[in-house]
Amino acid sequence: MSSYIVHRQNITRKEQSTIYWVNVLLSMLTGLLLVAIAWPISWFYHLPQLGGLIMLTSLNFLVLGSLSQYQAHFIKAKRMILLAKIEMVTKFLAFAFTVILLYYSPLGVSAVILGLFANAALRIGCMIWFGDKSWRPTFEFDQGTFYSSLKYGIYQLGSQTINQLRTQADSLIVGKVMGAELLGVYSLAKELILQPLKLVTPVINRLALPRFAEKQHDPVRLQQLFLKGTFVIMLFSAIMYLAIGILSPVIVRVLYGPAHEAVGQLIPLMLLFGMLRPMGGLTGAISQANGRTNVEFYWNVVASIIVVLVLASVWIWPQVEYVALTLSISQVLISVFAHPFFIKPVIGIRFLPYARQWISVSAVFVGIIALVSHYNLFIMPEWFSRWL
Repeated sequence: MSSYIVHRQNITRKEQSTIYWVNVLLSMLTGLLLVAIAWPISWFYHLPQLGGLIMLTSLNFLVLGSLSQYQAHFIKAKRMILLAKIEMVTKFLAFAFTVILLYYSPLGVSAVILGLFANAALRIGCMIWFGDKSWRPTFEFDQGTFYSSLKYGIYQLGSQTINQLRTQADSLIVGKVMGAELLGVYSLAKELILQPLKLVTPVINRLALPRFAEKQHDPVRLQQLFLKGTFVIMLFSAIMYLAIGILSPVIVRVLYGPAHEAVGQLIPLMLLFGMLRPMGGLTGAISQANGRTNVEFYWNVVASIIVVLVLASVWIWPQVEYVALTLSISQVLISVFAHPFFIKPVIGIRFLPYARQWISVSAVFVGIIALVSHYNLFIMPEWFSRWL
């Protein structure tokens, strides 16, 4: 719901306060829900200590609702550099706090959870201190804003939930069809592909969301921004994943050790998936900026159907290499079908201008990776045997 503030460019103090208190209330209700289910979960898993840890985790929700609102204000005001500085400093302080607790107290896992809470509390404290006073909420409520922001937030939450389930569908099938051993190999390869996305996607959203929101009433300029953004992101993503692909034998040896070199055989098959996936951050940002989270939700349903249909073929070819390849196949299909189901309804761009931004880059990327794989042009760990 925090991105609703960015979408609503001109918002009154009363409307802003309404969104703030609704977000805080929902955050606290989520925390109470965690407290309520803590003991049933610990009983189900026969781990008595788990209940206390889950209840301790609920502390985070005391500040997360407020934190997300202030973060949205920083993004809307394009104060990303200050926001990044706050996050780096508070993460370092929270890390130091966690290490001290682990070293000088018997808290164990609880120290890590308290470290997360300390990080959130420090961040909101710094954001309040460095943020504008006009961002601070008042005790006012606007019913119209409440309903519109709630509708916006529910669709966005639904989209994120479906997206997470879709991301894990392949792992469920590998575990069911091929067993735990191959699931372990597959999961390590996929995690290596996903890790850069966890860093890149939030940056894309933070940079794109306020700019798209500013131009939401200027369709021509919005289309130009989207097309330019797509091309730049694809170019950056292609270079990043090309480097990961060529260095994959070394990366696997360093991260997983020589016993898991089978992981490296799956990575080239997943590279196109990783390269194309950052486009999802851009499409998500443009739907949120235009207040079209309902279209984003329905598109995620369609994308999930595409993934399930492609994954269904795994029962015909139950090979872990084929499952790795289906990730890339699914992402290509999602990139194509995103146009009629999502991009055209939201910003009205024709297919050819959209396709030109990523198909040519993807074709060159696939060609280079194919040549590297065919002629075994990977950088090998044996070249660095003195250090590895």
